[in-house]
Amino acid sequence: MADEMADPDARESGSYVVRQYDPDDRSGVLALYETVFGDRRGRGEWFDWKFDDNPYLSHVPICVAERDGEVVGARPSLPIPLSVGGTRELALVQVDPMVHPDHRRQGLFTRMAKHVYDYYGPREPSIVVGFPNEAVKAGLEKLADKLSLRDGVLTNFTEHHRVQNPQALSDSPVASAALPAIRGYLAGRDRMTSRAPDSVIDRYDDLRPAMLADIAATQRTASAHAVRDETFLAWRFLNPRYEYTTYVYRGEYGPVAVVVGEQRKTDQTIVHLSDVLPVAGGTARERALSALLGRIIDEHLDADVIVAAGTTLPRSLLADHGFLPTDRFPLSRLTSEYWFSARPIDGSGGDWTVNGRRLAEEGNWNLSFCELEVG
Repeated sequence: MADEMADPDARESGSYVVRQYDPDDRSGVLALYETVFGDRRGRGEWFDWKFDDNPYLSHVPICVAERDGEVVGARPSLPIPLSVGGTRELALVQVDPMVHPDHRRQGLFTRMAKHVYDYYGPREPSIVVGFPNEAVKAGLEKLADKLSLRDGVLTNFTEHHRVQNPQALSDSPVASAALPAIRGYLAGRDRMTSRAPDSVIDRYDDLRPAMLADIAATQRTASAHAVRDETFLAWRFLNPRYEYTTYVYRGEYGPVAVVVGEQRKTDQTIVHLSDVLPVAGGTARERALSALLGRIIDEHLDADVIVAAGTTLPRSLLADHGFLPTDRFPLSRLTSEYWFSARPIDGSGGDWTVNGRRLAEEGNWNLSFCELEVG
């Protein structure tokens, strides 16, 4: 443990030191979360779940910037296992880059981003994944050569929103006036989509990772996605910022499962379609998913917004159930844009191929909230 945490590449520039996280930094990183994000997202059990309890590295993969003994910047990462071409690869998910407002414009974002690559270059993980917003994306693009960004993929990460209360996206008078029309549109969509008898859909309020792992294993895909084995699922769906419910279709097209996550302690009721298992499949899977979405929507008609993300749910299926994509009007004007980035941690020298899959091609990835929500 001590050898793994030793950091021979820690560099000092003026009074700033950029280095790997030490357990004594915990309170400083928590305070930085509160200062930068304006909430207490880094507090208590959430921080412990995300970093200390993660089962894939024996240390906490956070890079910190320190000045005079105070943590003034952090570049947290999160290891998760990916299946690429059917083979397991460990990836480092970049999350929550932070610099204290009093210490910005000192090059700390650049130094911390480069430090992650220098530190993990000779180590596992081998892949860096991120879901940056526009500001972070712009910062990464300035470091494209240093971070092997051009060897990887950078593309829009589309969400799909079923907006049941337009005021959740905008507090304008237009949003309020649009509510009756939206409800009429969604009711029409719901009448046109299939519903399954309750007898073929089971609902679980408790976590059942072994069951979900078995369902995930019924269909395989070579596209890159999180490994949904029992170890991963047992950790993944203990995220204390969400309350999870699992729906399993067991009719002639099953088994297929959807994990629903409702955000806790928010002013609005935001419901995520947090995961779909198996992650791929054909027409039978789509029929089961349509029945599951019908049940989930029926039980969450009072939610302000129901949200899906990524590509594990077909766009056409989501459209049938009243979901609109964030990469098209009108949601492109009302929602924040997020991106998906992935690149080799030590540079690929050109064609980035892992286990026969060209990971610089966005079509070789199949992601959802399962990967995004860990942030």
